[in-house]
Amino acid sequence: MIPQERRRLPRVRCVLPVRLYAPSEPRMIVTLCKDLSLGGLRVLSPTPKAVSSLLSLEIDVGMAEEPLNLRAQVAWFQMIPRSDQFYLGLAFQSLSALHSKRLSSYLEKISLHPEPAKF
Repeated sequence: MIPQERRRLPRVRCVLPVRLYAPSEPRMIVTLCKDLSLGGLRVLSPTPKAVSSLLSLEIDVGMAEEPLNLRAQVAWFQMIPRSDQFYLGLAFQSLSALHSKRLSSYLEKISLHPEPAKF
């Protein structure tokens, strides 16, 4: 079942490496972002996470700068059909002005000039 659409901000499809950290888990999850907005992102995960769980994450939006270190809350999760993975919908928690500016610049750039994923 697909969750009901409740986004306030449009998301842009992209593929970016993301590192997720849950406070109660000893290891990070290295995964991929599938879409991104100023309000949050959708990532792949090998395990579901409880709705409302808080996560720390690192996402590299390029521009020759350090990755963005952000906090997000799990808004929803969904098992991917015929897969052992899940999608997690994450809502950013209080973006700083600098992070918001970097994210806006990146979203504008990929909206106008989509690039292939870099790995």
